[in-house]
Amino acid sequence: MRRIGTLDNENLARRFGDFLVTQSIDATVEKAATAGPGEFSGSSEWEIWIREEKDVEAARDAFREFELDPDAPRYEVSDKAQKLRNQRVAEEQRRQQEMKKLQRSMPKSRSGGSNMQTLGVPGKQEKIPVVIAVIVISAIVSFGTSFGRPRNTAMVSGFWTEAEVFLALSFVDPTDPDYIESSVTESRRDPFASIRKGQIWRLVTPMFLHGDTMHLLFNMVWIFILGSAIERLQGSVFLAVLLVVTQIAGMMLQVMLPGPESLPPLLSALAGTPFAIGASGAVYGLFGYLWIRPTLDLDYPIHMAPMNVMLMLGWLVLCMTGMFGNIANGAHLGGLLAGVAIAYFVSPRP
Repeated sequence: MRRIGTLDNENLARRFGDFLVTQSIDATVEKAATAGPGEFSGSSEWEIWIREEKDVEAARDAFREFELDPDAPRYEVSDKAQKLRNQRVAEEQRRQQEMKKLQRSMPKSRSGGSNMQTLGVPGKQEKIPVVIAVIVISAIVSFGTSFGRPRNTAMVSGFWTEAEVFLALSFVDPTDPDYIESSVTESRRDPFASIRKGQIWRLVTPMFLHGDTMHLLFNMVWIFILGSAIERLQGSVFLAVLLVVTQIAGMMLQVMLPGPESLPPLLSALAGTPFAIGASGAVYGLFGYLWIRPTLDLDYPIHMAPMNVMLMLGWLVLCMTGMFGNIANGAHLGGLLAGVAIAYFVSPRP
């Protein structure tokens, strides 16, 4: 707090304090103290204190104008100031009641603490059906298609083979005649050949395919940590939309990036391909959302630990160097940008 001046009349001091309240400046009016601690002087001086440093200059300017004409009609704002104070008190009480409700509904672990202590977020709901569904489907599909190396053996009572399932869930079917024929007249084959036929599920289903067990495990762990926090706080519908939008954004950027033949060797890790698989785009979408949302909405109860932020951003950059092999870096980046954008648009405006 900073003191910006004193007045020798309590009524004038209170009057100026009310005016500051109407200007959205948090101020306190106190009787001047003597040099001795706890002792008050017999004078009638009243001090004006400003709580926020950013408001000090504006408050000083207002104080100088007030001293010139304290009886001006513009300072007759006591009723308005009291109404604003009452609104602030009511808002703070409402916020505290909501936090108490969230704390009462916080899922407890067997040890008595929250099972979301990693992110420190109280839950609105206990169940996480969307997160569980994504993990279960990803595990079944990844193992059922031999992690991107499907065999020709029958999968379900001879009705589907592993290869047929893999091709049906990929972004584009490389055996599609339209995909193959497009290479005759274009420098690159049409990665949207299957989508153009109305097979729009392919925008999302590559997230359930994975290249190996470590790829699956890494993505599912982060889906559980980040996704369960969001689903418990904001509900299953919101998480489902967030997953779909960020996954599609990641796949679209990955597909539309130039091919390796169009990039210099230094940027070869950023080459685009329609055959990217995995939920990494959605994972970085969830991360981007939880990273940016609390910076825009100070009341948002989830705050990413700085170590987790460094880990995710560091891994993003390291993968772009190409030192970890064939990784869909476009999907990572596209999902991250989509998550950040969603956090911006859904955050409340001042």
